[in-house]
Amino acid sequence: MKSLPIIALLGIAILVTSTVGFGATLTNTPTFNLIGASDNNEVSTARGNITALTWTEEVSTEGVIETDSIVFAVGNEDTTESHDFQICAVIEGPVGTYTPAAGQIPACTLTGEIAAYANSTSHYINFTTPVNVTSIVDISFSIEELDQIGN
Repeated sequence: MKSLPIIALLGIAILVTSTVGFGATLTNTPTFNLIGASDNNEVSTARGNITALTWTEEVSTEGVIETDSIVFAVGNEDTTESHDFQICAVIEGPVGTYTPAAGQIPACTLTGEIAAYANSTSHYINFTTPVNVTSIVDISFSIEELDQIGN
């Protein structure tokens, strides 16, 4: 019973020390750390967007409605320069299953050059493993400006 106040004081001291230590680092403005990355350039936000997302639904031989293709449009939000983009997508299914599977090569596509402040339609990503549409939990996209390499 006599050690309880000592343990409590020790816990408070650790909490105060860690709070002060973390508080000092949170005042710095966060930046991308691309040391050793393929481009070593900081681009704070991709100047593109993904819109008009649809997927093709097909009935499998087992009678399940599934998809293995996503179609979308890509917009270039830069008002002065054209850009080309790489778009990758992952579908999350039930119980943390992913298509493509975790650790596998991502499902990606290249847009080609998109003029300044323009949209490019009918881009698609095919998935090697069809996904039951009623099991889709989330679809995640990533977009990267390819012409940033070497600039």
